[in-house]
Amino acid sequence: MSAVLARLKMTFNGQTYATEERATEIDIGGADNEPVVDAAGNTHSVEKLNPGKFKCSLLAIEGFKLRPVQAMRGGTIIAEGNNGQSYMMRNAVCEQARVISAGGKISATFIGDVEEM
Repeated sequence: MSAVLARLKMTFNGQTYATEERATEIDIGGADNEPVVDAAGNTHSVEKLNPGKFKCSLLAIEGFKLRPVQAMRGGTIIAEGNNGQSYMMRNAVCEQARVISAGGKISATFIGDVEEM
């Protein structure tokens, strides 16, 4: 049986961040096709492009600072899975990372150009 991608180690700006196990979602981005019906009743599709997105729960371990995460603009994120799968996000921007829960978890979302490695 193959290993499941359960935990990611994310590195950006020279800092490595741990993520909560089984709490990371990777959207590699790309096109969605939306149906459109024209005046003659013919069905067509319109392509809508979506950015790549990493949604995760970062772990606030010793020395963790949230402001550098929030300040990310044009960064590169390497996401290494515990099963050997890795993803790279270029032109990364922190879309959201504000709340540190009592358990030391930060719900964070990053958007950018994702490549499977």
